[in-house]
Amino acid sequence: MKQIKQITSSAPKDFQLELLKTFIKKEININNNIVISPISLLFPLALLAKGAQGQTLLELQKVLSDISNKNKYIDNIKQIYDTIKNEKCLKIAGALLSKIKMSDMITQRANLLDVKIDDIKNSNQINNWVKEKTGNKIKNIVDQVDPSTVLILLNAIYFQDEWEEKFNSTKTSNFYLSNNTTKKINLMYHKFKSANYIENDDFQAINLRYKHSEITATIILPSKNISINDFILNSKFLSNYFKGSQPSIGGPEVELYLPKIKLENSYDLKTILHEMGLNQALEEKADFSLLSKTKPLFISAIKQKTFLEIDEKGTTAAAATFIGMTLGLKKNLPIIMRCDRPFLIYFCKYCPAIKENLVLFWAKIENP
Repeated sequence: MKQIKQITSSAPKDFQLELLKTFIKKEININNNIVISPISLLFPLALLAKGAQGQTLLELQKVLSDISNKNKYIDNIKQIYDTIKNEKCLKIAGALLSKIKMSDMITQRANLLDVKIDDIKNSNQINNWVKEKTGNKIKNIVDQVDPSTVLILLNAIYFQDEWEEKFNSTKTSNFYLSNNTTKKINLMYHKFKSANYIENDDFQAINLRYKHSEITATIILPSKNISINDFILNSKFLSNYFKGSQPSIGGPEVELYLPKIKLENSYDLKTILHEMGLNQALEEKADFSLLSKTKPLFISAIKQKTFLEIDEKGTTAAAATFIGMTLGLKKNLPIIMRCDRPFLIYFCKYCPAIKENLVLFWAKIENP
């Protein structure tokens, strides 16, 4: 199998992409599909960063890639929130549940982000809130609340919209898995008269639009001789272009074959964040003195559940968003993009405040 040359770059690492890469390195998902939401994790981490000092703050800045990026996410979190809040097909909600008195600075910051502040009651309180905010797609994010828990931060994102151009046929077809076996799947088809599409020897990529929102979906199909994991970890394309810009219009005619997808995943993110550089914040010596005077205060649990459904009509996701890109291509040649092997899809919305796309949802599809 072809290997992509390891990319070395002096450009700052980005939290959104590093989160996906860390998942790949840890291989925490036994069915090989990964569905995660960087933005849903970003909001509570950015709020915690505002309440942290010393080494704890430095580690949160490192995880959020904000030291080299001049606090791009932490300082612009209100503008990032407004970008998402103003998207009519995307709903976002936050909650801060506490048994302790919070500092005025943190409650003011939470109010700016429309974070609901309440007392901790029980797991039903948490699960019902998450279920309501995600259109009944995310259920039972926690089984029970540890009695020693004094602070809970919640974030929920829900997206639902129709494709601008719906897929017009679906047929049963083979999907070629990474272990050299095949399985039968429902493969959708649509011919795009003018697609936002790029390709090179290593991959094909297409940017799909939605009917009622500025969110876009980017589908990336590595070439047959490159593994999906190697592509994600080493591809210069992802390193340089996933941030993208506002989507453009126009391009070649493309015949796209895409599997129908319905996935739900659940993750304990403490291991992932520890791998990304979060240490002291997970221990009793954490310094969250700007958050509350109560000590010792540290992170004991970080969990995320995600849901993704893609069919002929559109996309439903509890945590999702989309991107755009263009590149000159050879004209007048038929282009076929057949996603019948492992591929990557991500959903982004452009944020003017940081002049980059916000990745609300990454999905690595190995076994649809």
